Amino acid sequence: MRTLFLSLACTAAFAGAAFAQEHTPQQVAEDALRHRALAQAQELSAQCFADHKSKDDCITLMKQQCSGLAIGKFCGLREEASTDPVKSFQTTAKANKDAAQCMSLGKPYEDCLWDLQTACHGLGIGKFCGMVHSHS
Repeated sequence: MRTLFLSLACTAAFAGAAFAQEHTPQQVAEDALRHRALAQAQELSAQCFADHKSKDDCITLMKQQCSGLAIGKFCGLREEASTDPVKSFQTTAKANKDAAQCMSLGKPYEDCLWDLQTACHGLGIGKFCGMVHSHS
């Protein structure tokens, strides 16, 4: 029985370590900057739609502002979420801004990611709320 317990405990520890990707302080700082930049781009996208500019004009703006930062042509936003683009971009911008703040305060990366995913409400693409996530 004791052997079984130790075996399960070791398996759980290794599985947890494999699941939680470690990020260096430099990577966390890079992610915080990228979330902040994406939030600014999404705020500009929301403003474009709020100003009643054409969808094509706003997509052109998003391509310029979100290049290399976000997934897809809607600046990280799921295309089906674009039925109310102002509200959707405001929501994802706030989620990304809050994630940047969380990371900058040195909170655990997994906690910041959980908060991001919760606040994003499935509007953003992927687990990083639309942000391209890559480290060199």
